[in-house]
Amino acid sequence: MNGNINDSNDGAVITSTAQPNRYTSYADGEQLSTAVVMAFADVAGVDPAEIGVPLYDVIDPDALDNLFSDKHDGSPRMGGKVIFTILDYEVTVQSYGEIVIRELE
Repeated sequence: MNGNINDSNDGAVITSTAQPNRYTSYADGEQLSTAVVMAFADVAGVDPAEIGVPLYDVIDPDALDNLFSDKHDGSPRMGGKVIFTILDYEVTVQSYGEIVIRELE
């Protein structure tokens, strides 16, 4: 994969691709809703507290966190994605933890 890989303090691996208006974040050990907010803030170039639209106005953060969590028997959920828009961006969250945020034109 092209791009830079950085280890953040929270254990997440963040990869910026060479494609414009695209950002990929792999969440490791944090809630998916938190990873989405942090990735979005980074792409939008703002502090997470200054995004302007709370995530819960766009998608239920608890539902997002639970959507791809392990099944009751502890086995991982396989496949699936959710796509939503926030401000002028499209956010795609894959079941395996990939978050892609691209600016809408």
